[in-house]
Order: sequence, then C-alpha cells, then structure tokens
Amino acid sequence: MAQRSFLEELRGASRDAAAERDRRRALKSWARARKWGHVGFEGEGPPGLRLEAVRADDMAVEEREVEAALKPDPRRKSILTTPGMTFMVLVVLLLMWPYGLPGFDASRFLQVQEIMWFAIIVTGLNLIAGYTGQLSLGQKIFWLIGGYTVAVMTTRWAGSWYGNAWIAMLVAVGISMAIGAVLGLPAVRVRGAYLAIVTLAFVPIFYDIFNSQLLKPVFGAAQGLRDVATPIGNVARPPNRIIYVPFTHRAMTDIDFYLFTVLLFASLIFLARNLIKSRWGRAMTAIRESEIAAKSSGVRVTRVKLAVFMISAAYAAVGGVLTTFVISSIAPGSSFAVQIRDSFTYVVIMIVGGTGTLAGPIIGSTTIEILNVITSGLLRFRTIILGGLAIFTVITAPGGQVGIFRDIQARRQSRRKAAEEVRPVPRMPRKLATPGPRPEDLAGAEIVLETKNMSKIFGGLRANDGVSIQVRRGSVHSLIGPNGSGKTTFINVVTGVYQPEEGEVLFAEDRIDGKPAFITVEKGMGRTFQNLQLWRRMTVLENVEVGLHVRAKAGILANMFRLPLARREEARIRARAMGLLQFVGLERFADLTAGQLPYGPQRYLEIARALALDPTLLILDEPAAGLNPAEVGDLMGLIRRIQETGITVFLIEHHMDLVMGVSDQISVLDYGKKIADGSPVEVQANERVIEAYLGAEYAETGGH
Repeated sequence: MAQRSFLEELRGASRDAAAERDRRRALKSWARARKWGHVGFEGEGPPGLRLEAVRADDMAVEEREVEAALKPDPRRKSILTTPGMTFMVLVVLLLMWPYGLPGFDASRFLQVQEIMWFAIIVTGLNLIAGYTGQLSLGQKIFWLIGGYTVAVMTTRWAGSWYGNAWIAMLVAVGISMAIGAVLGLPAVRVRGAYLAIVTLAFVPIFYDIFNSQLLKPVFGAAQGLRDVATPIGNVARPPNRIIYVPFTHRAMTDIDFYLFTVLLFASLIFLARNLIKSRWGRAMTAIRESEIAAKSSGVRVTRVKLAVFMISAAYAAVGGVLTTFVISSIAPGSSFAVQIRDSFTYVVIMIVGGTGTLAGPIIGSTTIEILNVITSGLLRFRTIILGGLAIFTVITAPGGQVGIFRDIQARRQSRRKAAEEVRPVPRMPRKLATPGPRPEDLAGAEIVLETKNMSKIFGGLRANDGVSIQVRRGSVHSLIGPNGSGKTTFINVVTGVYQPEEGEVLFAEDRIDGKPAFITVEKGMGRTFQNLQLWRRMTVLENVEVGLHVRAKAGILANMFRLPLARREEARIRARAMGLLQFVGLERFADLTAGQLPYGPQRYLEIARALALDPTLLILDEPAAGLNPAEVGDLMGLIRRIQETGITVFLIEHHMDLVMGVSDQISVLDYGKKIADGSPVEVQANERVIEAYLGAEYAETGGH
C-alpha cells in the first residue's frame, strides 16, 4: 500500500514537472512571438498567467514603443549628412575667403556675389518649376519688384525710418509675395506650357509700368533710380545713402555686406531644404507627378501651388534687393527683350545644374558665371550660347550636373548593397501598424455612402443613369458590371472628380456632390485607381507619407523653420507610414522608389497610401487587375483584414472569385443603370445579371 502510494506520488510529481516544463517552454515561445510581432496583446497569453496582468504589461510596453517611434529626430541629424556637411564646408570657405584664402580680388569678389544672387533666384524658381512642375518665366518680374521697392524707399524717403535699408528689404519681400499671390491666383490654375505663357505675359506689363513716363517721378522711367543705399566701397557717399549694421551706427563695408550675403544665401538654401523635406515638399512633388492622385490624397493643390509661387517670388525679390544694394542703381533695361533673356537665363541655370535638386541652382549658377567670364567677348551671342547649352544638357544629361553625380552614386550604392547582407527591418508597434477609421467616425450613421438617382452625363451619353446605392458601415460592398457600364465614372462622381448633373451623393449623411476631392478625403474617404496613380520617382515610404498630409496641421512656414510642431508631426508621419507598409507587407521596400516595385506590390502600395487617410470608407477600383492567382489570394486576405479594422470597403472589380469571396453586398451596373442589388448568392442567380454578362440567349436557355 505504501509502495503504491509512493508510486502515485512519484507519478504526480513527474506530471507536475512535465506541466511546469511545458509551461516554461510555452512562455518562452510566446515571448519570442511577442518580440517579433507575431502575437498581439489581444491574443491569448501564455499558459498559467493571468491575462489581465499580461495585457497591462503589454500595453505599457507598446506605449513605450510608440513613444520611441514618434520621437522627432534631433536637429543636427539633418546637417550631419554628406550633402549637409558639404554645404557647411562651402559656407565656411565663402566666409573665410576675404580673410586670406587664395584667389581674392575685386573682380572675383563681385562674381562670387553674382553666383549667390543667381543661386537664390533660381532656388525659388526650382521650388515652383523643379519640385512642383509649374514652369514660370516671371522671375524677372519679382527681381524688379524687389529692386525697385528698396530703391524707391531708400532714395525718396532717405533719412526717415521707413527709408532704412533693412526695413526696405523686408517691405520688398512682403510686396513681392503679395503681388505673387495676386498674379498666382490665375496662373496656378493652369499648368505646363500654359503657365509659362501666362507668367511670361506679366513681364511686358511690369516693364511698361517701370518704364512709364507717367510714373517717372516714382520709378525714374528708362533712366531708373540712382544713388540707392549701398555699403561703402571706395567712393564716399552721403550718410543717408549708406547701409548701417543693424541696431548700430557703424557703416557696413563691402566686406560686411558680402558676409551678410553669404549668411542670407546659406539661410535661404537651408529653408528651401527644410521645405522640400517636409510634408509640403512631398505634396509639391506629388503634384508634379500626378495632380489627380495628389487631390485624392487630400492635398489642396491650388493652395500648395499658390504658397510655393509666393515663396518663389520672395526668393527672386531677395536677389533683386541684393543686386540693387551692391550696384546702387536699378533700371528696367534697354528693352523688353532684355527681360525675356534674363528670365530665360534663370531657366537655363536650373536645367544645367539639375531640375528638382537642392544643389542644382548653386552648381548651375557657378557654371553660367564661369561661362560668362569665358565668353565675355561674345556678348552678342550670349543668348545663342545659353540656348545651345540648355539643348545640349537636355539631350545628354536630362538631370543636369547633379543628375550625373547621382547616377554615379546610385551605381556605387547598388554594388555596395548587393555585397551587404539584408538587414531585418525593425517592426513598428501594433498601434501604428493597424489602420482604422478615425475615432470620431466610429459612431456615425449606419449608411456610410448613399447615392440618390445620381446621373452623370457626357454630352448625350448617360454614363450613370439614376443610380441609387446604399453602402452600410463595416461591410464590403462590391460594384460590378461589364466593361463600359459606368463603374469608374460612378467612383469619380462619388470622390469629387466629376460633378453629377442629376441626383445627390451623401457621405455620412452629408451631401458631397460637387465638392472638390480634398473635401471628401477630409471627411474620411480614401481611394485607389483603376490605372495605378503612384508617384514613381518618390520612395515607397514617401508615397504613403503623402497620404498622411491631410492629418498634419503645421503650416508651410513652420516646416521651413522646423518648429517643434512640424518636427513632431514629421516623426509621427514617418512612423505611421512605416506601420502601414508593415500592414501590407512592404516595409522592407521603404527606401526603394515606387517605380522599382513589381506590379503586384505597387497595388498594395496604393492601398497603403489610401489607408494612411484613416478612412471611414475605402474605395478600391479594380485592385486585382494584373495580379496573378497567388497575389489575388493575398489581396483577398488583405481586404478581410482591412474590414476587421472597422473600415468599410467599396470594391469595384471584374475578378468574380475575389468579389464573391469577400463581399457582403453586391450592386450591378449595366449601361450606366443599376440592374441588381443583393447578396452574392442573390446576384449570382439574377437573370438580368446573367444576361448582362453572358447574353440574353444564355439567360433564356439557362446555359443549355
């Protein structure tokens, strides 16, 4: 009996030891799964632990992970890069040049300043033309406005506080931006060659104003204005015609003003860099690549264009101010042709240096200044030389001199990366890697989207004819129909691309028909396109970051000066974009350009960009087009995971296996009219649907 009791105790102890061993193994496996993100805190915990305590610990850990992911990069990180350090070395050399570096003399002193003047003007042009894709030929206008403003103020009101050179400079920039806003309102509504023509048309208007005999008491007509305030050089000047160091009575020397020019040049380049690297810069590039995709991502295209046009005007005005102060005079030029030539010169500098690059204006300005020195005896042929140089650059090096360097650098990096091991991408916290509607949208109406007798008419063709559809919250609602049945037109009306001629469109019980696309986006509607609308020259990460543009609040000046709000928002945008790439499985491709992705991943990238809007309703326009069967299966799983987050999905698709596999409700269009609406089973059995797809004869015979 004792022996039996002992054996039972031994077996019990063995069972307890095995259970403890299994529990510890399970705990280790669970911990490894948590570390690599395979288990969320909503899943089951390890055996033997209380779920409440586990969830509390997990939530605390995740909050710390989210806080770390959202921490802004230090300011010095933007400078401690190869381009940043190179530029800082250039600025230091420019500052030291008058104090003993070789090559300093009077003629080169002026030439170096001219390079900086040109670089500032062309940087402004590059923002509107190179980054935003809106070619402007009106930079000379704002150069003249800036120069004439300081000339009028420092000569007509010399000796008074508003004749102070520094106040005049600030006023010149403000006036140029104000005039830029007035001229920009009609100009930015067109693009391409039309914008160039519109801005070029402003040049003769302002030339006639400054050359007018009627306004000669103000602007001096053809003779212009002389004795403008200037730093003292070798010529004695009256005290009220001298620029003084701010807040002192010490007259500036030409060396002092040169140092001020270097610092101003460096500051303006740095501000342009901050703008380009911000959400506003990404919006500018998105507009250049595809305006319709930018609008559908919530970018207010006209507002961005106008703001950049005004900044471009300010940069040109600064160039005119500096030039006027140094040469102490300004005139409208001998002829209108001179103004056209100067505007053309700025474009050539941008092309030669590198359109859409930060270093391009600096390198291009240096190249053109050197060319001017070499061809100083061929002034009559300078325009021909510039034109030939522009044509040669476009043919041989479309990216300019910076583009050549980038191509060489890209080849070296590709060889280096091929030899390196692929490093695992850090996983983002689940909170950042899970899409979902905004909290304020969760308690909305049951009907998310509704059209009432909506019709869209192109001439005599009714692409949509009295279509009434209701999409319920949290469902996957599919819209199908033969080619040409009006499905994409329906989506374009709903998203604000088109305005319906008849009927109403309601989103979350608010009427949105006729509203611009950015309004529908701000209300919580995201979409993809039948034909991919990615920004192919932007990185995969930047494509998703543009989708988050509408979720940030910092303005353009806050981003240019990198104020704390802008820095926090940039960190939040980057972390959220990486999380959404992780959700669709593209996080390891974040640094590739979108054009380098295969076709299937490009579809997923477009979905990730739409999810960045935190949409209440996600519209997918034929997302399975061009995908292989395996990719279609992955897409089906992705749509189900999106639905699980609470996002309503509206699917337009021809792939019937996908439609029937994920849909809760299906609507069918044929020749612009809705012919059926119901569950997948009901739609499959509907005779009108069978007739639309397979013909009346098949429907009548039942397929026999």
